[in-house]
Amino acid sequence: MADERLFKSIVAAKPGLVTGVPDGMLAQTIMLCEASKDFPYIACAREEECIGVACGAALAGTRAVVMVQNAGLLNSLGAFATMGLRYGLPFVVIVTNRGALADPNGYDIEKREAFDAGVRPMARVFDFDASDFPDDLVPAAFKWAEAARKPVIIALDEQSSVATGCDRSGAGALSGAAVRGVGYRLAVGLVEGGRA
Repeated sequence: MADERLFKSIVAAKPGLVTGVPDGMLAQTIMLCEASKDFPYIACAREEECIGVACGAALAGTRAVVMVQNAGLLNSLGAFATMGLRYGLPFVVIVTNRGALADPNGYDIEKREAFDAGVRPMARVFDFDASDFPDDLVPAAFKWAEAARKPVIIALDEQSSVATGCDRSGAGALSGAAVRGVGYRLAVGLVEGGRA
């Protein structure tokens, strides 16, 4: 995972706070956020606490970034739906989407299947290769969330040479190498209407 690039993308978005729970794929990015002088990092014990922190920040007009694993977001769907979606609160959730072809842990497959079945029908998810994403990923995600007036989820996958990211909404392949303009990709999601 491109930890420092992700951190720089978060900083470029100028969030008022970043919150999350420990995750192996996000460990270095979390440590950089904890040490940042640009914003506070609020460590939470559970993912629904992160969603509550982000909702409170969004209600106060402050940009918030949440960093969790896909299974953790599943744990917090009640808070995500009843606060974030219901009240149209724009914040960004960065999810490590476990269970990809390149993910060596067999126990992560069910997490990915549950994420696909439970999260994708209710919220906009944009997929990116965790090691190859556009530098403006988080700023563009905030622009989308604020225009749509709802939270947005960025799912970061570990990719193998066989696997490529795919936006399941039908917008096509979303590998950072294939299409550099994340603003374009997020704009396509906004224009598609419906779930967007």
